[in-house]
Amino acid sequence: MDLYSYVSIESFVHGCKESKTSGTFVLRVPNLLYAKSDEVIGYGLSLLRRSIVLHEEQNGIKQEFSKQHIPFFRENRRMLIGPEMEMYALSLYQNPEIPSGVKEKKASCLRLTFDYGALGEYSLSEEKYLLRCKYDEEENLSVFVSQMRQEYDKFFYDEEHTGFKRDSRFFSMLCNACLEVREPRWASEQEWQLVQFCDPIKAGYDFMGRNLVPYVDYVIPFECLRRIALTDLAENSLTYSALAGFLQSIGLAPDRYLEGMLGGVS
Repeated sequence: MDLYSYVSIESFVHGCKESKTSGTFVLRVPNLLYAKSDEVIGYGLSLLRRSIVLHEEQNGIKQEFSKQHIPFFRENRRMLIGPEMEMYALSLYQNPEIPSGVKEKKASCLRLTFDYGALGEYSLSEEKYLLRCKYDEEENLSVFVSQMRQEYDKFFYDEEHTGFKRDSRFFSMLCNACLEVREPRWASEQEWQLVQFCDPIKAGYDFMGRNLVPYVDYVIPFECLRRIALTDLAENSLTYSALAGFLQSIGLAPDRYLEGMLGGVS
């Protein structure tokens, strides 16, 4: 099975040149909560909040004791409540068609085709997680409701503090809501996430556009990469030609990796 990811030409070239390990390239992966829109992140969290409401209704919990308004983010931070561990995720897609979020940017980019099996082995060896997104709203809500039966009494909040019992899994539920839960209308994209958790102290920070964004570097073996495609080849033939030369310069055969080359892999 193949999984597809979309990166800028500039980031791919820089990642190949900057890698210090032979046979690998670097992808700069932004913090998930900065990379995904409020709409995408908010959808999964809204289902989690609904599960709190449903749990309270099913158990006759009075409004004055309700936890349904618990804040999910730290004050003035793009960070979930709970441990100071942030999510970094490379988005991949099982559907080879360009996903909606990439189309909206209307920018030239590369589609990297990864081998699922090799990527899975890489994730296990590098303490990363390869997660498949879930699109069935009823099923996702049902899972949260079931988990809430065990978790409801393990978290609390008031106007000044939010807290968890030691064995609480509420933070994991928050992460899953952001990482895995997606709206049913995007089900055809079949999104996956290659995830790493990182302490803010250990993350890198750089500007992406006008915004300062936390990131981590994924050092990925070329063994995981099957093909490279320029998404606007017809309009960008000069860049395509230069990209073929660049692959040669780093020891990669263009006709092996680059889609559209005579004799390339189909």
